[in-house]
Amino acid sequence: MNPVFHARTKHVEVDYYFVRDRVAKKEIQIRFISSQDQLANVFIKPLPTASFTVFYFKLRVDPLPST
Repeated sequence: MNPVFHARTKHVEVDYYFVRDRVAKKEIQIRFISSQDQLANVFIKPLPTASFTVFYFKLRVDPLPST
């Protein structure tokens, strides 16, 4: 095992087991969401204006008040 790789992915492993246990206990359900519908994309990818606007409104972002 590569210890550098492990250190960088350890939190992913913990999250995976946490979610897996909750699914097994039927406390949560996992649903597929296509990549084009991922709200996180607005924070991590350059998006076309139309997609950005859709996510912007889904997140209920308000413009800064003018001073």
